[in-house]
Amino acid sequence: MVEASERERRDWGRWVLGAHSDQFLPEMVDWIDALDGHDPISIGHPVVNPGASANDVLVIAAAHGRHAVIADAPLACRVVLFDWSGDGINHSENPHGFDVLSAATECKGHLIQVACERLGMPPEGNFAGFVDDDVVLRFSDINTLLALARIHRLSAAQPAVSFTSSLCQEYGWLRQRACLTLHRVPVVEIMAPFIRSDLLTLALPFLAGVRSGYGFDRFALPLCAAHLGVWRFAAVDLCPLTHVRPLSSVNRQFSHGLQSKDEELLMRQRLMLAMGFEVDLAVYKRLETAVASETPARCSDPPWS
Repeated sequence: MVEASERERRDWGRWVLGAHSDQFLPEMVDWIDALDGHDPISIGHPVVNPGASANDVLVIAAAHGRHAVIADAPLACRVVLFDWSGDGINHSENPHGFDVLSAATECKGHLIQVACERLGMPPEGNFAGFVDDDVVLRFSDINTLLALARIHRLSAAQPAVSFTSSLCQEYGWLRQRACLTLHRVPVVEIMAPFIRSDLLTLALPFLAGVRSGYGFDRFALPLCAAHLGVWRFAAVDLCPLTHVRPLSSVNRQFSHGLQSKDEELLMRQRLMLAMGFEVDLAVYKRLETAVASETPARCSDPPWS
């Protein structure tokens, strides 16, 4: 990103560190609207066998096998139940026989890191999806989403947010739009992102040690996508999700002593340094020391952003 045009670099610097979300999100929306003028998200191309691929992976957060994803149709990709309690999932809690990964994690960012470490990255051109346990979504929806991601050359996608979701008011740009297949968005939210492997590989180091994942969706993913020249994010209107539980981790303190707002600041500072900007080194070193010295602790709260 240091090699980007100075104007673009300063815009990203203002969005990442210098502006409140109420300021930078409208600017980012204007930016992607301009992108859509010469590279429309609605334009795609035919592909062989659109839909889920055997090399995609779907990770469903599911403590003791509990989640809200509806297996209404076969899904060609690997499906993994992530038991974030660390207690494991017995046979009766996994009637479909999905793969199981069990590890005590504190929040969604932690879950994504452990999943990528244990499962590895999908091959080039394939997607990893990470779905919260309180997201209502069908396998057929996921197949549609992955098909459209390939047809429309998306680097990241998520289901549009339904009007009954608790996130509908907060994330207006993600809200389902009538009579559309999909619409371009600046950000995909961490509750149910599907991320192409090249983008996930570049963005994941910025998440290191961060438990909540705050800042990963709003800053790391779009900045890394812009750096790769693949900032084509969409909310898929054909398959909206419902988020049935309110946000719970905004003011949580994690085992390393930081809150989500501290982790977001650390994420922002990492990105600013990657762009060649200066940051408050005393604050940055304090935050890095906290996440580096943290010992993972068991928790009973859902691992949500």
